[in-house]
Amino acid sequence: MQLKQLLFGGLLLATFSVAAVPANAQAGRFGINAGVNFANINGKDAEGTKLKTGFQAGVTYDIGLSDEFVLQPGISYVQNGSKVKGDEFDARWDLNYIQVPVTFQYQPAVGTGNLLLGVGPYVGFGVGKIKTKAYVEGANNKASMDWKDMDFKKFDAGGKLLVGYQLGMGLSFNLNANLGLANLSDNKDEKLHNTSFGVTVGYKF
Repeated sequence: MQLKQLLFGGLLLATFSVAAVPANAQAGRFGINAGVNFANINGKDAEGTKLKTGFQAGVTYDIGLSDEFVLQPGISYVQNGSKVKGDEFDARWDLNYIQVPVTFQYQPAVGTGNLLLGVGPYVGFGVGKIKTKAYVEGANNKASMDWKDMDFKKFDAGGKLLVGYQLGMGLSFNLNANLGLANLSDNKDEKLHNTSFGVTVGYKF
């Protein structure tokens, strides 16, 4: 509950910050990043799900608000989903999104670089089809399913946390976490949410 409150607070903070960006804000920096994403689908109706490994990559733009505070919108491709493992049954669901985060970041100078601490909201939009893989009784089964056929909504939204370190040359190493707050299920009686954390390497020009 504390994490949800923190992310909700960050969502409000970033939203108000976007509206309050001064006309004389400092020139921004364009960045790129890529890395691994460890995702799961959680909720009271998601039993036995486990983390699955995926990929994430994106671009960002730092809008300088002051010497140490930055507003960072971005756009990313993120592989979410989940898997289930049993004695004679393994299954995996791949849900791919275009994600648009906006984080409010504190970037104090530490050593020869900058510490990166960020929080804010994101919205995501499902792309392509849901890819499923199942291993049942010695047979591998693969399929590509429409989101509606899987009772999943394409829209997602939630909060994002970021911790990292940026070297003076522009190279950065980051940990990020996403907590989905929107219900993914088209079934009103089910509650399912995306959750993930990842590690990325980035570079700012």
